[in-house]
Amino acid sequence: MMQSTLTYKAMMLLAAIFLGLTATIVNYLFKDGYLIQDLTNVQYGFGLIIIWLLVLPKINKLRSPHGREWMYLIGTGVTGASAIFFYFQSLTMIPVSLSIILLFQFSWIITVIDIIIKKKMPSFEKWIGILFIFIGTIFAVELIGIDLSNIPLNAIGLGLLAAVLFALSLYLPEYISDDSSSLLRAAITLTVAAIVIHILYPPTYLTSGILTEARFIKWGLIMAVFGQVVPLLFMLISIPRIGGRMAGILGSIELPTTVFFALIILKEEVTWMRWLGVLLILVGIFISEGLKSRVNIPVSKG
Repeated sequence: MMQSTLTYKAMMLLAAIFLGLTATIVNYLFKDGYLIQDLTNVQYGFGLIIIWLLVLPKINKLRSPHGREWMYLIGTGVTGASAIFFYFQSLTMIPVSLSIILLFQFSWIITVIDIIIKKKMPSFEKWIGILFIFIGTIFAVELIGIDLSNIPLNAIGLGLLAAVLFALSLYLPEYISDDSSSLLRAAITLTVAAIVIHILYPPTYLTSGILTEARFIKWGLIMAVFGQVVPLLFMLISIPRIGGRMAGILGSIELPTTVFFALIILKEEVTWMRWLGVLLILVGIFISEGLKSRVNIPVSKG
C-alpha cells in the first residue's frame, strides 16, 4: 500500500514538473514573438488530436465513466481551462511575478476547499508546510521590491479567480472513480477544456497561416504532450487515489521546476532569492507530505 501511494505521489509530481516545463517553453516562445493565444490554443488543439488518436483504436475496450463521474470530468475540464484564461488575462495588467504568486495561492485554497467539504482540519504539519510554500513562492518570483501601489484591484481579482479555478481543477478528480479508463477520462476532460479555451480564445491559429511553420508545429506538439496529455493523464490516475489536497501540495513543485528550466532553457540569471524560494517550497512539500509519511509508519508491538 505504501509503495502504491508513493507511485501515485510521484505521478502527481511528474505532472506538475511537466507543467512547469511547458510554462517555460511558453515563456520562451512568447519572447520569440508568438502570441499567448496561439500558444495556448495549439497545445489544447494538438493535445485533443493526440489523445483521441490513442483512444479511438481501443475505444470499445475502454470502460466508460458513469453517473456523477461525467459531472466531475466536465467540471475539471471547465475549471482547468478557465484558470489558464484568467491567469493570462491577469498577466496583461500586472507584473508576471505577481500573477504567478496569485495563481499559486491554489496550494492553500485547495486545503480550504477540503476543510469546507470534509469538515476536517489538516494536521499541524500541513499548515507549516503550506506556510513554507507560501513564503517560498514570494521569494521564488521575487515579489519583494515590486511597487504594488498602482496595481488594479480587478487584476488581483482575476489572478485569485485563476487560483480558485485551478484549485478546483485539482480537487474535483478526487471524486472520480478509478473503475473507468484513465485514458478515456483524460480524453473527455481535455475535450471539454479545449472547447472552453477555444471559446474564450478564438482559434485564429487555424486561419492565420501559422500552422505552415514547421517550428510552430514542432513546439505545439511538444507542448501538447507535456502540457496537456501526459500531465492530465497522470493527474486523473493519481488524484482519485491521493486526494485533491495532497495534489495541491505536490503541485507546488511546478514553480521550482519553472525556475530550474528558466535557467537551463531561457538562460535566465537565477538570483539567490529565487533559489531560496525554491528551497523553501521543497521544504514545505517535505514537511506537509514526506514528514507525515515518515511519522505515520506503523511500529510493531512485537
